[in-house]
Amino acid sequence: MIVNVVLAGISLAAFYFVLSAGLSLVFGIMGVLNFASAGYFLIGLYASWFLLGQHSGFLLATLGAGVIAGVVALVVEYGLLRPLYRNPGGQLLTTLGVMLILSEAVNWVFGPQIQQEPMHGVLAQTLPIAGLPFPVYRLVLIGAGLVIYGLLMLLMRGTSLGLKVRAGVESQTLAELSGIRVMPLRSLIYALGGVLAGLAGALYGPFGGVYPGAGTDTLLLTFIVVVIGGLGSVAGTLVASLVIGLAEALVGFFAPNLALTVNVLAMIIVLVLRPQGLLGQAPGRRDTHAA
Repeated sequence: MIVNVVLAGISLAAFYFVLSAGLSLVFGIMGVLNFASAGYFLIGLYASWFLLGQHSGFLLATLGAGVIAGVVALVVEYGLLRPLYRNPGGQLLTTLGVMLILSEAVNWVFGPQIQQEPMHGVLAQTLPIAGLPFPVYRLVLIGAGLVIYGLLMLLMRGTSLGLKVRAGVESQTLAELSGIRVMPLRSLIYALGGVLAGLAGALYGPFGGVYPGAGTDTLLLTFIVVVIGGLGSVAGTLVASLVIGLAEALVGFFAPNLALTVNVLAMIIVLVLRPQGLLGQAPGRRDTHAA
């Protein structure tokens, strides 16, 4: 039994990582507190549900949902956020407004009812683990989390693009003097955040349901993971996701009413002992010129 609970916790952790990685990157690299991430999550959730209803395969529906959410994010960045990079208050209100508009739009188009996203084939099956049936879809979540983590680490540490992004974070002015065009990098990172949120939405549907409030329902957990891991740290987001996922599964098994309380308590403890998060960098001067 405990093996299944731990595996369930790891699958939750994988989902929380995909859910939170985009928000962490956007804030850590761009300095934008992106409430709109919950809206892109919702776009991915409904896009996946719609595509599956058109008899698309699960992989195609999931990837398509990520692309659609990324395109919406790119439009928002270009049309609304780009003029506000020197106005943090304006950024905050704009992303909050985008989240509310997208939530209301989905509610208006699809209605408030909860839709079930059916799973077919092997995804609907179980495997015997430690003498008990364990959903195959939970193992798919673990695999998806590992693949996305590996791709993000490869992008940020193993490519010239990742080097340019890190240079832009250290000093936008020096990066532009070196010939790096910072604004397209901002757009790319913001769109990547939208893609990750959309992928998280697609992965959420089969076990969480499809409904307009899903974005706001997951927003608190997203911020808890990001704060614990450290803003802008992909590895920190992974570690924090494991902490929260395992804690939620284990505490939920023994004391279900305390699961959310333990998550909030973990965030408070980290904030007191290490305000920058487990693997985040200590705050320093941030060059905001050339924004």
